[in-house]
Amino acid sequence: MITRLILVCGLPGSGKSFFAKQLSKKIQSAYFNSDICRKELFPNHRTYSEKEKQSVYDALLSSTETNLIHHTSVILDATFYKNSLRIPFYNLASQLNCPCSIIYISAEEVLIKERTSQIRENSEADYSVYLKLKDVFEAIEKPHLKLQSTNNNIDTLLSTSLTFLNHEQK
Repeated sequence: MITRLILVCGLPGSGKSFFAKQLSKKIQSAYFNSDICRKELFPNHRTYSEKEKQSVYDALLSSTETNLIHHTSVILDATFYKNSLRIPFYNLASQLNCPCSIIYISAEEVLIKERTSQIRENSEADYSVYLKLKDVFEAIEKPHLKLQSTNNNIDTLLSTSLTFLNHEQK
C-alpha cells in the first residue's frame, strides 16, 4: 500500500478509536490518537479549552508530518469536529503529494450513550460531551467513507474501509 494519510473522525463513543487501531494494525501504519496526545501534553490537568485542543491538533500535525516524510502511512484518530481542524491535515497531505482519505464513524445514539457511560481506555468524553459536539460538528465537505459501528461489526468495517482505500488509490 502507498504512503497515505487517513483521518478517522466522528463523535465520542462512535467506535472510531477501536476501528482506527484495528485498521492501523491491518495496514501497518502509524497510529495517533488525540486523547492519548492530550494526556501526554497535559498529564495532570486537562481543560479541553480551545487553546488546549489546538495544541493537541498541532502536535498531531507535527507527528503526522514526520511520519509521512519518512514514507510511513498515518492513521489519525480524532473527533475533527471542525473544518478548521481538518484543513491543516488536508494541506499537509497536498504539500507532500500524499493521498488523504477520510473515514467518518458513527453509531446509534443508544449505543453511544452506553459506550460513553463506561470508563474507556483513553477517552474522558461522556454522553454530555457527545451531545455538545453533536450540535457543533461541521459537515465533512470532502469525499469520505461513512461507516456505522455496532458492537460486533469490526470485520465488516475493516473490509469496507480497505475496499474504499484501495479504490481511492487508483
